[in-house]
Amino acid sequence: MKRPQLFRKRHAMLLFMLTVSYACKKEVLVQTLTQVTAANNFYRFWFDTAQNRLYLNDTIDMTISGNTITGRIPYYSDPGNLIPSFESAGATVTVNDSIQTSGITPQNFKKPLTYTVTSTDGAKTDYTVKLVNFTGLPVIKIKTEAPVTSKDTYVKGSVSIDGAGQYADLATATMQIKGHGGTTWGNPKNPYKIKFDSKTSVLGEPKAKDWLLIANYFDKTMLRNATAYYMGQLSNQDWTPHGHFAEVFMNDVYIGTYLVMEKIETGTNRINVGDNGYVLEVDQLGRLAPDDIYFQTMGLTITIKDPDVTPGDAKYNYIHQYVYMAEVALYSPNFTDSTEGYNKYLDVNSFVDWYLVNEITKNNDAVFYSSCYMNLKPGGKLKMGPIWDFDIALGNVNYNNNQDYTGFWVKNALWISRLFDDPAFVAKVKARWPYFKAKENDILAFINKNAAELKWAVVENNNKYNTLYNYTFPNYAIWGSYNNEVLYMKTWLHNRIAWLDQAFAGLGSAVN
Repeated sequence: MKRPQLFRKRHAMLLFMLTVSYACKKEVLVQTLTQVTAANNFYRFWFDTAQNRLYLNDTIDMTISGNTITGRIPYYSDPGNLIPSFESAGATVTVNDSIQTSGITPQNFKKPLTYTVTSTDGAKTDYTVKLVNFTGLPVIKIKTEAPVTSKDTYVKGSVSIDGAGQYADLATATMQIKGHGGTTWGNPKNPYKIKFDSKTSVLGEPKAKDWLLIANYFDKTMLRNATAYYMGQLSNQDWTPHGHFAEVFMNDVYIGTYLVMEKIETGTNRINVGDNGYVLEVDQLGRLAPDDIYFQTMGLTITIKDPDVTPGDAKYNYIHQYVYMAEVALYSPNFTDSTEGYNKYLDVNSFVDWYLVNEITKNNDAVFYSSCYMNLKPGGKLKMGPIWDFDIALGNVNYNNNQDYTGFWVKNALWISRLFDDPAFVAKVKARWPYFKAKENDILAFINKNAAELKWAVVENNNKYNTLYNYTFPNYAIWGSYNNEVLYMKTWLHNRIAWLDQAFAGLGSAVN
C-alpha cells in the first residue's frame, strides 16, 4: 500500500526537477538573447557642451524609443557640425559605413541621420537620429538698411534662408521689403511683402520675385489660411497659392512664425493668363491705396492688380467693358439664357468651386467685400479665383454672426446671390458638394499634421506676442491652450460641413 505513495513522491520530485531544469534553460536562453540584442543597441545618445561649446549652451540628452532617437535644441543654432556622444555595447558604430567615435566624430544633423550599431557577430541595428533645431521650421533672416514702417515704401535689404533640412538653403540674396495687408498692418505682428532683385525659389516653390510673409496675428491656430489654401488645391481652381511656415528674424530680432506665401499675380507658375491677361480684386473704395487703378460697375469696386494699365487706355477699357457687360447679363431678365445670359461671360465652374471653399469656411470678407479675386485671359471667360485671406474665417470672428457654423453667408453676396436664382447654378453647386464633403477627413488630417509641426513654433510665437490667452481682434472665442484652439476650429468645421450638407439638400430647383 505504500508503494503507490512512494511512486507519487518520486513522480513529483521528477516533475519538479524537470521544471527547474526547463526554467533554468529558459532563463539562460532569455539572457543569451538579451545579450545578443544588447550587443547592437544604443544605451544612451547625447550632445555634450564639452565637445560643442560654440553651438550648445546646455547638454542635449536624446530620447531613444525603439529605433528612433529624438531631441531638440530649444534655441536657434547650427546643427550642421555637431559632435554626438553615445554609449553602446556594439563592436562598431557607423554612418554610411564610416566609423563613428563617441565624442569625436562630427556630423550634419540638419536632416535625420542613420546610425548603424554592429555587434561582434555582425548583427546590425539601424537608428534614425532626429534633432529638432529651434522649432524645426525653416528660418528666414532679413537684414534691412532702415526700419520697415510703411506699406507704401520699399526698404532695401537682403534675405537668407535656412531650409532646416526640408528645403534648399538660400544664400544671401538682395531684395526690397515693405509692409503688407489691410487691417493686419499696424498690429504688433506685421505682415510683409518681399521683392527680390531677381526671380528666386523660396522653400521649394517656383522662382518669382514677389513673396509674402503672412503674420496670422488674428488667428491663434495660425492654420486657417493654410487650411483654406489646402482646400483650394483640392478644388478645380486653376491655381491656389502655396505657403510654408517659417521662423523669421529681422535685423537679428525674432519677429515670429510666418506663413511664407506666393503672391497673387500673373505668370506661368502662378495665374497663367498669358501676357495680356488680367487679375482683378473686388474691394471697397475706402480701402484703396492712392495708386490703385480701379473701375466701378453698378454694384462693385474692382481694382486691376495685373497688368499695369492707365485709366482710359485700351487694356483698361477692355476689362472695364467686359466686367460691366458680364454684370449687365447677370442681372438681366434673361440672365439664365445659355447664349445671351451670364454664361456668355462667366466661367461657371470656377465660380462654383470658389463659392464652396468660401462658404464652407464662412469667410467673412468673401461676400464681395475684399480679397475676392477674378482673372481673365482675353478670348476666354471671367473666372473666379484664386481664393485668398481666411484669417477671420472658420469661426474666428465676432460679428456678422459668422462665429455660428449654421446659416448661409457667401450665398448672400452680390453676383453669387443672383447666380443662386438660376436653378442650373444651384444644380451645379449641389452636384459638386459631395466632392468637398468627402474631403472632410483629408482636411482634418491636414490640420492635425500642421498643428503637430507647429507645436514648438506656437510656444516661441506666443512668447513673443502673448496672444493665446488674450483677445486679438476679432476673436469670438479664447480657448487658451493651442490644442484647444485647434480643436475648436476642427469642431466648427465638422459642424459646418454637417449643416451645409442638410442645407444644400434642401435647395430645390425653385428660386431661393
